[in-house]
Amino acid sequence: MIDGLTIGHREDAEDSIAKRSTTLELLATSGSLEVTRQSIEAGKHFYLFASDEWSGFEFMYILAGKLTLEDPGKGEISIDAGEFFYHNGLPDKAFFRVETDVEILIVSTPPSFHLIRDDMQEMMSLARSVEEKDQLTEGHCTRLERLAVSTGEKLGLPGQKLIDISFGAYLHDVGKVKVPIEILNKESSLSEKEWIEMQKHPDYGAEMLREKEFLKGAAEIVRGHHERYDGNGYPQGLKGEEIPIGARVVSVVDAYDAITSVRPYQKAQAKRDAIAELRKSAGTQFDPRVVEAFIVVIGDDDGEAHAE
Repeated sequence: MIDGLTIGHREDAEDSIAKRSTTLELLATSGSLEVTRQSIEAGKHFYLFASDEWSGFEFMYILAGKLTLEDPGKGEISIDAGEFFYHNGLPDKAFFRVETDVEILIVSTPPSFHLIRDDMQEMMSLARSVEEKDQLTEGHCTRLERLAVSTGEKLGLPGQKLIDISFGAYLHDVGKVKVPIEILNKESSLSEKEWIEMQKHPDYGAEMLREKEFLKGAAEIVRGHHERYDGNGYPQGLKGEEIPIGARVVSVVDAYDAITSVRPYQKAQAKRDAIAELRKSAGTQFDPRVVEAFIVVIGDDDGEAHAE
């Protein structure tokens, strides 16, 4: 090996973390620089920190794929493979949508890698805590995240609300970790006392998420995802526009996934039947505008139920 030269192989990352839709690898560090590679699946949203959160230098080169930058002044700006962008402290967050699977090479000052890694680890730890306790949660949260974000896009929601929806949908049932397991996995109907305890999980979840600054928006979604458009939901009995838009989105997507999935207490229903149920409950349980946006996302056609 030549003195002063280090050759790294793909498996030689100094540190890494992976979620199903995102992989982050710290390739090298030298003095005041970090070199990171990040892979993100299509359909995801992410942001760059504003200067009041982190004011370091960050250079991003698109190795493969395509991004769209949400520019409040110019609309959307496309960034393709071979192009790059950099900043040294942003006055406000910058929001991006991943149009096709991307791979990004990042050169930055510390602790850019650790800021992102710590956020991912915190979210994954919360999600795992639910999956370990609730046998129905695995797969359900990932489906909700994808469909909820797509529905938010169809509604024209801006970057921060889409980020909050992504976290809120993925962690919507995190409060169930504080509900007794015999209630969570009970196959027969819940007693009145058990149902009262189950209804506490949105508040439990919101309390847990509010502890992290980047999850405060998601906390309000988690707290409101069992509210009803007519005011007959829980835990607060909010009505119509009082319910956060992200919670209204997650409510619709959650109901659809429940209807079309096999559960201990029910058989899965076909897609067309689930759509009929959503439309029947539009204006009472669900926001009609959200229902129609969601149906556009999934397609109003015949389909078979899934049983994940």
